[in-house]
Parts: sequence; structure tokens; C-alpha cells
Amino acid sequence: MLDLDLVCFFVSLTPVWPALGAVVVALLLLPQRRPAERLVIRVAQVALWLSLAGALAGVALNLLGDGVVDYRLGDWYHAADVSFPLVFLFDGLSAAVSLLVASLLVITASFSRQYLHREPGFIRFFLLMLCFGAGMQLLVLAGSVELLFIGWETVGMTSVLLVAFFHERPGPVQAAIRVLVTYRLCDIGLLLGGVWLHHWLHTTVWVDAIAGAATHSAGLAATAVGLGLVFAAMGKSAQFPFGGWLPRAMEGPTASSAVFYGSLSVHAGVYLLLRAAPLIEHSWAARVLLVVVGAVTAVMAALSSQVSADAKSAVAYATASQVGLMFVACGLGFYTLATVHLIAHAILRYYQFLRTPSVLQDALARRAALGRTEQDEAAARWEGVGLRWRRYFYRLAFERFSVETMLDRWITRPSVGLARWFDGLENRFLALHDRPGRPKERP
Repeated sequence: MLDLDLVCFFVSLTPVWPALGAVVVALLLLPQRRPAERLVIRVAQVALWLSLAGALAGVALNLLGDGVVDYRLGDWYHAADVSFPLVFLFDGLSAAVSLLVASLLVITASFSRQYLHREPGFIRFFLLMLCFGAGMQLLVLAGSVELLFIGWETVGMTSVLLVAFFHERPGPVQAAIRVLVTYRLCDIGLLLGGVWLHHWLHTTVWVDAIAGAATHSAGLAATAVGLGLVFAAMGKSAQFPFGGWLPRAMEGPTASSAVFYGSLSVHAGVYLLLRAAPLIEHSWAARVLLVVVGAVTAVMAALSSQVSADAKSAVAYATASQVGLMFVACGLGFYTLATVHLIAHAILRYYQFLRTPSVLQDALARRAALGRTEQDEAAARWEGVGLRWRRYFYRLAFERFSVETMLDRWITRPSVGLARWFDGLENRFLALHDRPGRPKERP
């Protein structure tokens, strides 16, 4: 019979294999000679298959073991009385999502082998995908907020770089900057949520924090933790009012759109909510915010999806709409439903994004077989609504409910104006300090 510690150690290596694969691919670039695509593919596939084996071991550990396993490997940082433990959490949620991540990455590597053949950024794509796989697995299996934050940031940076994959064009670069700004803004919530969690329960290990929250009173600290985590999840999962980056992220390759913004990265916010659910339950304000934000996003994104002119944007808005329903389910306490919804929706959107290059062919085949398409069916559903209201809703959906305009008017412009005012104040102070004739101070 296998040793439990050995199995746990093998499962904890699930994020390590893609990271090692990324290191090997990077080393292949050192001789200043482009390595063969076949060699890069073999390295990536070996790393991802080993990661899949670790995820399968995690599922077996959860099914055959005692449920939740809190596996600790010591501290990865220790100074005085402060330490950050290297801890992994193996339970039903992490096992299921880890298996989903590993499986979709293996399929993506196989798909991209032909899809990106002879593409100038072929090696760069696989390098970033391996880094993303390591970050996503670390995010899922992390047993503490600090480790989750490292995986969270790795996923965010690789997402930004893949949006700007075709960096020779200005469009992808501008879209990547938009994604970067949104991520950095909302990641403040996760950072502050971890700090407040430490001050509230004096630990950021999920198992200890959940046990401590059951015995501590829920006050201002619990509300701050809940709101901070919800704010971080809103940005990562493209929820109102931060969802404008998701259709812009479609500038990247189809393979990255499928695995990042259709199946995995966009659901990272939902996973954070599910992982921190026992803590968020102590904040009624956070739960109300989840329901309101999710419901508003579901309605707005669903309408915007129906008026989108291209297939990838339509699927992107539909993705945000379904993620909004997951937010509502988490806010209402239906965590099992949200978990099942996450896995099923990730698989569906992954397939739809991979099929978007063939969407016209699929539509023509459907029309030939059935005599109508999904667009015809969608138009038929609106026939029961009056023409005046149809025009009103169409204009709102076509203009994306003017969310971008309002953010620019009420947040972006005032922030830029305030920054310019401080810059001018600093320049006037420096000019006054260094004006001619002023006696210089002795050193």
C-alpha cells in the first residue's frame, strides 16, 4: 500500500512540472538558435502529462482518503515571528478543478501544435502556457492566501502577455494594457483581504482560518476580508463594472482565448469565492454584493452577447453572463451548484472558443439541416416584445450599457486630472526650491 505522505508529495508537484517545463523551454533558447517545434512540443507535453498524473493522484487521494488533506512542507519564508508556510490543500474542490486545469492544458498543447505551426511566436506561446499552467495549479492547490496570491499573479501576467501575443499590431497591445490595469486594480482587493485576514484570525492558512472564523465574532474585519476577496474576484472574472477587458482579450490566439478567457482564467475569481466561502459567509455585505454584481452582469452581458458582430466577442459576453450566475449562486450559498456550473461551463466554453474559426461553416451546416440558425431563434424570441422596447434594449446592448463611458467620465478622467494636479504641484515646489539666487544649503 502506498505511503500517504508520498502520494501527497506527488500531488504537491502538480504545479512544479509545468514550471520545470517552462524552464527547460527557456534554456533551449540560450544558444541563440531557435529550437525545433517538435522538441518544444515534447517538453510541453511531458510536463503537462506529469501535471495531469498529479491531478489524477489528487482525485484518488480525495476519493480514497479521509476527505480534506492539509499537507505542509515547512516554511518558504521565515523571519522573526513572521512565517509563510508552504502548505497545500487537497479536497473535493481543489481535486476537481485541478483535474480540469490539467486536462484542458493537455488538449490545448495538442491543438496548438497544428494551429500555431510555423507561427513566429510558437515557442513564446508554449512558454507562456506552461507558466500559466504552473500558476493556475498553484492557485488551485494553494493552502494559504500567500501561495494563492503567487499563482493568481502568475496567471494574470501570462494572460496579459498572451493578449499582446501579436504585439506588432497596436490593437493587441492596447487591449493587453487594459487587461493589465484592470487586474492590477482589482488585485488590491486580494492583497488587502489577505492582510485583513491575518489581523482578524492571525493566520492565512485556509484550514486554520476557516476553523478560527467559526469561533471568532464577525465584525468589521470579517466584512473587510469578504469585500476585498469579492472585489478581487470581480476583476479576474470580468464582472460589472470591470468586464470591459474580456472582449478586448480576444485579440490573442484562439487557443489562448479558449483556455484562458473561456475556461480557466475567467473562472479563477469564482474559485476564489468557493475556496473562501466559509469566510465570506461572515459578511452579509459581501454576499449582497455578490448577488447584485452577478445578477447585473448576467443580464447586461447576455444582451450584449446577442448584438455582438463577431463570434469570439459573442462567446466572451456569454461567458461573463454565466460567470455572473455563478456569483449569484455563491452569494446565495449554493456552493455545490456553483462548482458544478464552473466545471461544466468551462468545458463548454472551451469547446466553443476552439470552434470559433469554423463558426461560419457550422452556421451554414445548421441552416442546411434545420433551415434556421441560432441567430434566427434569438430573433424569434424577441418578437413578443414591442418594437419600441426592442429598439431601446438593442441600443443599450449595442452601446454596452455605456459602462465604459461612465467609468471614463467618473473615474478615469478625475484620476488623471488629480495625478496631473499633483505633478504640477511637485514641479512648482521643485522650481521654487531650485530658483536662481537662492543660497544652497551646506552638505
